[in-house]
Order: sequence, then structure tokens, then C-alpha cells
Amino acid sequence: MENSAGRLGNEAKMRRGNAGCSTDSRKTILSICETAQGGVGRYQESLRALGAQGFDFHILLPDAHREILEDRRNVVTFSRDRRGPGAIYRLIRAVFEQKRRLGPDVLFFNSTFSLLPLFALRLARDRTPAVYCAHCWAVSNYEPTSLKGRLVRFLEGRLCGLADLVVNVSEGDAQLARTFGYRGRHVVVANATPDVAEVQPVALTRTNDDEVQLLFVGRFDRQKGLDILLDAFGKARQRGANVRLHLVGAPVRGSDLPVIPEGVEQHGWVEPGQIDRFFKAADAVIVPSRWEGLPLTIPEALRNGTPVFVSDRSAMPDLIEDGVSGGSFDLSVEALVDCLGRMERGELVEMRAGARATYEARFTMDRFSDALARHLRQVLKD
Repeated sequence: MENSAGRLGNEAKMRRGNAGCSTDSRKTILSICETAQGGVGRYQESLRALGAQGFDFHILLPDAHREILEDRRNVVTFSRDRRGPGAIYRLIRAVFEQKRRLGPDVLFFNSTFSLLPLFALRLARDRTPAVYCAHCWAVSNYEPTSLKGRLVRFLEGRLCGLADLVVNVSEGDAQLARTFGYRGRHVVVANATPDVAEVQPVALTRTNDDEVQLLFVGRFDRQKGLDILLDAFGKARQRGANVRLHLVGAPVRGSDLPVIPEGVEQHGWVEPGQIDRFFKAADAVIVPSRWEGLPLTIPEALRNGTPVFVSDRSAMPDLIEDGVSGGSFDLSVEALVDCLGRMERGELVEMRAGARATYEARFTMDRFSDALARHLRQVLKD
């Protein structure tokens, strides 16, 4: 017997068809976000590129996060003041409500806590095709052999298998999933970012013509490794490195502001439309993260022709061609001191063409939407 959720979903599809939208030609995606902060929100903008591939895109996210999105078409919200059991209950209820209203062909679940409404749907015997994207596996936050690490591995590694497809945003994420035996059918569709028109670089302080202007973009928290960068930057300056560091971002989740050495300028968070002006002005971008999926900072910098230097974590060095579009360093203070001390502005300027070429070869929206649409069509055939 057909369950009520499935029956109502079919009725919603019939209503769309009667209204003049052919359900045979276009499919509806409902993207479910327990949070839209950070890369998850920016990823939703990327998913909108599926519109050119025959998909109508809708987003469910917390009401407090709606303003994060630049494009707010087809956005619905649920009440969430902070993370907790009450917020998860309201999210699950909202998922069932939007499923009845839209009758989506595909459900797209984003990040760890969205696995709970997926679990609830499967308990209700709802078999709507589902895709899951972790945006960086939660186990990356923990020592894998610790009690918390083993618990997280058990939960996310099994619950992700409830989806018909698991999309990894980087080869590093896919490798971690293979290492821990996570369930499900896994594919890699690397993060991407839309191209932008030529922008006017922001004016950055420069004390001499050869001074290297470095840029860090992100949250001031442990994951992003700003504490390591600031320690290394201060020591590199003491040893004569001709560098200046610009920070775009701020502390979050109650984290303390790190000690800021001389030669560092803070710009706070900037509007999305302004961030490319900083990328364009910088000589290089530094990504000293302890763990990542695929931070959008990397393709955003590359699209502006800015070389990127990344830590050796989460397979990030595979995203950069050493000496062509940037470089990598062991994630230690001394290794980063050495990296900063060897930077020369002239060499970085010569890398700008290679950085832009890397973006065009690996991180365009056409490449992203073509690959993801192909996998989604396969899920629908299954």
C-alpha cells in the first residue's frame, strides 16, 4: 500500500503538471540545510546552476540563515535559534511538510545533522530519491580512535548509506569515507564557484614595492588554523620576511581572538560582492586549515588569478600545482615560517596566469553542474 507521504507527493506533482509544468521534462530538487553558515550556504548558490540542466531548485534552511543567501528565490525556512533537539524536531517536521507541498523528485541533504530527517523519512518508508553531501565529514573534527570519534564514525558512516547517492566535495573526503568504510554509493563532484567579471582590487597597505600581500579568509577557529598562521607569520617577520597579512573574517562560536602580531590588518567580514576585490589585490592566499572538505576560498582565489598556498591536510595539495598555481606546506609553525620566508612577489605575479588556468580547468560551474546533473539523472533512473 502506498504510504501517505508518497501519495501526497504524487498529488503535488499532478498539480504542477496541471499548472503547465511538465514533470517529464523538469525535475524538482528540495535542498535541506540544518545550517547555511559557511560553505553550506555558498554551496546552495552553486546548486542553482542545476536550473540550466532541467532541475527546479528549492531550499529549506533556518529562518535566521535566510539572509546568508544572495539569491532567495524558492527559499522556505524553519524556526531555529540554536542547535538542539527542538530545532532538529522542527527541521524534521518542515521536511515532511515541504515534501507534501512540493512533491520533490530528489531530496538533497546537506551536512551531518540533516541525516536525522533522512533517517526519519526512511523510518516512515519514504523512498524518495535522496542525495547526501557532508561538506567535510564530521569525524574530521575528532581523533578517529577516540570515543567521540568512533561514535561519529559509526553514526555518519551508516546513516549516509540511507541516501541513494553520497556526493563528496573533494577527493580527500572520498578517501576518508573509503578508509572508514562508510556506506552508500560515493562519487566526487569537486566544489566550484561561478566566474566573476573583472573587479577593481581593493587598496591594501604596502610599505615597499616588494612586500608580499598575503590574505586569509575564514572563521577564526581551530579548524581554519589561524593560530598556526599568526604564530608562523610573527616569527617569519622577525627573521626578515617581507610579508604583510590581511585577515577577512572574525571569531565565531565564542572562540577567542588570537594574538595579532605586527604586520597584520583585520578587515572583518566583507560583503560577498566585495570579496573578489581582496582576492584580486592579494599576492597570495594562505589556507592553513587542520581539516577541510574543499574550501571555496581556493577556487574563489584561483578565479581571480591569485596563487594559493595550502596545508598538507585533507588532500588539499592535490588541488594546487606547486610553483604554477601556488604551493603547499606541512602544517607546522616552522614549515610555514620557511614557506613565508621563501615567498617573493615577482614569482607570485608570474603564477597568476597558472592560477587562473587551474580555475578554468577544474573549478568552473559548467563542470560542476554537468557532473552533478549526470549523477542526479542516474539516481532518478535507479
